[in-house]
Amino acid sequence: MVNYLILAARGRPEVDPWGFLLPLRPKVWVAVLTTLWAVCAVMLLLSFCLPSHMKEPRMKDANAFNCVRVLLQEDIKSTKSRWWWDRVILGVWMLMIMVLTQGYVGNLMSLLAVRYIDQPYQRLEDVLDNSDVGIIVVPNTLIIKYIETATSGPLHELEKLMGTKRVTYNKFVDLQNSMETVVRATTHVIFDGNVNFINMLPKSFSLTGRCDFYLSRSVYATTPLAMATQKNSLFLPRINKLSYTLVESGLYDRWMKYSEHNSSMCKNPPRIITVTTILSLTSLWGMFAVLGYGCTVAVVVLVMELVCGGARRGQKGPVAT
Repeated sequence: MVNYLILAARGRPEVDPWGFLLPLRPKVWVAVLTTLWAVCAVMLLLSFCLPSHMKEPRMKDANAFNCVRVLLQEDIKSTKSRWWWDRVILGVWMLMIMVLTQGYVGNLMSLLAVRYIDQPYQRLEDVLDNSDVGIIVVPNTLIIKYIETATSGPLHELEKLMGTKRVTYNKFVDLQNSMETVVRATTHVIFDGNVNFINMLPKSFSLTGRCDFYLSRSVYATTPLAMATQKNSLFLPRINKLSYTLVESGLYDRWMKYSEHNSSMCKNPPRIITVTTILSLTSLWGMFAVLGYGCTVAVVVLVMELVCGGARRGQKGPVAT
């Protein structure tokens, strides 16, 4: 079978600056914050409802605020709680946060060593939506016929671009050179059958030792691969029998696998790799951005409190003695 798909250049390994959020899923963050508010509410409610506390209701006697300090990895204010259940709840909360933070730290250190390789064009629609990317096709092939007769879908959208600067016609013998130049520069992609890419990708790997290109997951216009003979030929039944035998025995796949040196090296290149390197600002700027935003908000709130406090004191006027 011949599958028509996209060949494009892989991106360079990049660091996700917001990777420090990945060790915990959004539902876990929501669950932790919800549990925190629930524990604080229960501790405050019980401490103010018990009869022994009604005589002296003081907010500072409750351990609810210590739960927030435990979550923020701060020291706990030493308070002598008069209820054993208050200390038990705080101890269980400390144990849960300790397990959560240790798991978070371990996963975070692993994620900082991960590099993501961008593979943006997995569908023909992705290429069509990017007007800066050109499309290379081989003229006088079956896929051109499919494109010209398509009435809807991405092939029809590609047919509208025929004759424009975005579509370039290259002969098959020129595809290798185009792949190593304009496709590697990420300005073009190649839209052709996978049987042509079987020889192109191994040659590129043999020259560079890297898998710099990838094939899209979406395929289009799947057609059978067959042998052509003269019409009503007497050899047609024997050719059909021989073709079925070659395919069913796996001999054809084995020939294709060993037809080119390093033929399987870049068949499924990974999108995520791990590296051993020192941490840099490019890896952690997301954390510093959050810290900067938090400090900015804190300064704004402080200025508002000073301004509002000064305005209230000015409205009271001088005190008579």
